[in-house]
Amino acid sequence: NNNGRIYPTTVLENQLKKVQPLIQERRLCGELDHPSNDTVKLSNASHLITKLEIKGNELIGEAEILKTPAGLTAKALIDGGVRVGISSRGMGTLSEDAQGNKVVNEDYRLVTFDLVADPSTRGAFPSLAESTQSRFARESQSKLQKEGNFVTLLKSKFRQEFRNVLS
Repeated sequence: NNNGRIYPTTVLENQLKKVQPLIQERRLCGELDHPSNDTVKLSNASHLITKLEIKGNELIGEAEILKTPAGLTAKALIDGGVRVGISSRGMGTLSEDAQGNKVVNEDYRLVTFDLVADPSTRGAFPSLAESTQSRFARESQSKLQKEGNFVTLLKSKFRQEFRNVLS
């Protein structure tokens, strides 16, 4: 990454296994900006990480912006056209390899991923996508409303025809 650190795949895979239960339990939150501590303060949470996986040599994830003060700030920034980055927060030691690169050791502990202005990994600016669930809900609601309008129109026509027959 831009910090000059190399994260071995085994280190990331081990950490991914450790955070998967938190993701499944909807407990892995991140914050707006990197705090210096090794825990997430829920009062500062801006997003909920809903998926993390390794694809090739990349760690890919998904998150939901929360309706918290920090989440609303993040949403306002994004809606305003600000490119918000994402960056991992973790603790551990570094070693140097034969070429002088900083290599993250096995004692590394992934805390979370935070929303930041300047991510250390090149291109770590997430793309935004609407939640499939909320898009499905909106589309379903729209279809139901159209069907409801059709049924109302149909009932009205039947009543009108029934009156015409009685007259």
